[in-house]
Amino acid sequence: MEPEDRRVGNDDLFPLAAMRDPVTAPDALAEGPVRFLLVSGELDDGRWGLIGAFWLSIDGSRGGFLVAPEAVWPGSEMVRNLKSALARGWSHERIYRYWQAQVGAAGSIMIDPQQHADTMFQVARRVGAL
Repeated sequence: MEPEDRRVGNDDLFPLAAMRDPVTAPDALAEGPVRFLLVSGELDDGRWGLIGAFWLSIDGSRGGFLVAPEAVWPGSEMVRNLKSALARGWSHERIYRYWQAQVGAAGSIMIDPQQHADTMFQVARRVGAL
């Protein structure tokens, strides 16, 4: 057993732990219809798989990146990228169009062609967030 002063809390070990909270169904159902781009890349454990999805409301005013639970680290990098672009004055639609133009192999990730969903719930299920 470790001495009291050497114990490390979960927040210190897992700084992204709060990002692992699952999306709740009411939140996911609130938005729709949406268009989305599935993004694949290296997962947290080194395997290849789905890291998340860029999404955009049909009117283009709202968007984001929904992180797959198995890809917290690479998914958080995509979120950081999105937040950085917003801070530089890019709109959600401009960010989405940028990534849409990268469909196919784009560096260390693969972006699938645009798809549509009636609700965010469907997108969240596709990325395993529910």
